[in-house]
Amino acid sequence: MSENEMTWRDRADELPPRFENYGPEKKEELRELYRDMQYQPGEAIGMVASQSLAEPATQLTMETYHQAGAAQVSLTKGLPRLEEIVDARRNPKTPTMIVRLKNDYQNEEEAKRVARKIREVTVGDLVKSETVDIMQLTVEYELNENLLADYEVDAEDVADAVRDAGQVQVDVEGNTIEFEHDDEDANLRDLTDLKLDAEESRIRGIKGIDQVVVTEVDGEWELRTAGTSLRKTMRIDEVDETRTISNDLFEVESVIGIEGLRQRIIEETKATLEEQGIGIDDRHIMLLADMMTKEGELNGCTRYGIVGEKDSILARSAYEETKKHLSQASLHGEVDDLEGVVENIVLGQSVPVGTGKVDLKPNFGADE
Repeated sequence: MSENEMTWRDRADELPPRFENYGPEKKEELRELYRDMQYQPGEAIGMVASQSLAEPATQLTMETYHQAGAAQVSLTKGLPRLEEIVDARRNPKTPTMIVRLKNDYQNEEEAKRVARKIREVTVGDLVKSETVDIMQLTVEYELNENLLADYEVDAEDVADAVRDAGQVQVDVEGNTIEFEHDDEDANLRDLTDLKLDAEESRIRGIKGIDQVVVTEVDGEWELRTAGTSLRKTMRIDEVDETRTISNDLFEVESVIGIEGLRQRIIEETKATLEEQGIGIDDRHIMLLADMMTKEGELNGCTRYGIVGEKDSILARSAYEETKKHLSQASLHGEVDDLEGVVENIVLGQSVPVGTGKVDLKPNFGADE
């Protein structure tokens, strides 16, 4: 039998070379697993996958919960998180990263040091008290000494950040900073705007990382962040860039690539379901991830994503914006070949699934 004539059942007996050292029983177990994974020609794998994902999704809770411990990072879980993944939302409600460290930095002290390096520190974070003189139009900040030491900055670093906020004159005395607008014609509104800009000025850390929590998971120290900046975080020497992840799918796509994004969709979907005790066959989730990434870019299961890119006019119009799709197809003279499931259901015809996948014609009166 030639290779082209071999069926999938025949190929199941041809294990890859990496399994050649396995014993006969183990090889037969692998062959049986492979056979069990096959599906029959015409099986509606898309419908089975969507049903297998959607039905358990009705059991998910609508919640945003906090990590256990004194320090907490809010995380979106349950149905809201599943919707973010499936719809490919561009801005997740609670963007976060899990930052893992290299082996040389696997201790609490080093983990906290890296956390201080990553967390964005602004002028407003270090102010203990403030005084606004509306007569002299000046602002005085008393800085928190403990925070200055913790983040390894001094009053001069804070003053430099205030200067970056705009036209300002700054005086530093110990842990006290006093500044005023550099424009002689400035009024109280101008000073207030300058004060707000000064408090948002970044001193150190990565922009967008508002909070970092150090945790120990299975004997390994890792950082959980509120806010994401995957590319900049992965450039830090102490960070293990091969195991640091973000829950922002578009950020993963731009930094790691489409194959990395596909894997993240699978892992995020599985984790979201398993956290609430729901287990789904990996193949259903893999099919979803394949559909979302098959074009080489991220597409959600929305009218502007996967559904909007279907070739069938009737399939597109059956989901949303019916009038728009039918009118545009008419204007452009599009043809629907009726090769899918939805369009044939719309017309009341047999769908190309199962027995409808095969044309059977009786040969009445054929010569014996």
